[in-house]
Amino acid sequence: MVEIPPFFHSFEHDAPFQTCLTCERVFHEISDPYTVTKVFKGPECVFEYAMCLPCRQDMAASFSEDSRRRISEFFESSSHLKTRSQELGNSQDYQDWTKHCATCRLPSSEIIDYSIACMGLGHTMIYDPFPMMICSDCEQKVQERLSKSTRDQWDKFIFDHFEGPPADALKPDGVPILV
Repeated sequence: MVEIPPFFHSFEHDAPFQTCLTCERVFHEISDPYTVTKVFKGPECVFEYAMCLPCRQDMAASFSEDSRRRISEFFESSSHLKTRSQELGNSQDYQDWTKHCATCRLPSSEIIDYSIACMGLGHTMIYDPFPMMICSDCEQKVQERLSKSTRDQWDKFIFDHFEGPPADALKPDGVPILV
């Protein structure tokens, strides 16, 4: 097992994420995995949070059935996601897992805006299918598949948890969903 690298630490606090954004449970005190999600506009991280798996599942369950199906179909249709586990299965270097968009395979060197996500357990990183990087074009394709009720639910989550920047810095319909 590999410790979560500094790239996935909180830029705001210059340290590893400690608690779930939603329920505030302390990660090293629980047995549930959690995800770290960050959004980059160019080189700047404009949005970041960590959420335990139960809260993440609750949030996903609040999305419409149609949106959940469409998101799942989008990620399942990506031939790269089907092969990247085989290609990267032995690597525990997050840079190997994030050197291409997880869905379209565009090299990270050609991507300006993107989101990254990893999964942790305590202080260690869990691999496969995370960590992953998704380019802004693929994020937009996911957004286009969401129902209005799901977009409203996601917007409410963003504005409930992020007053001012980043909520003001990102258009509500452009905030990525790595669920």
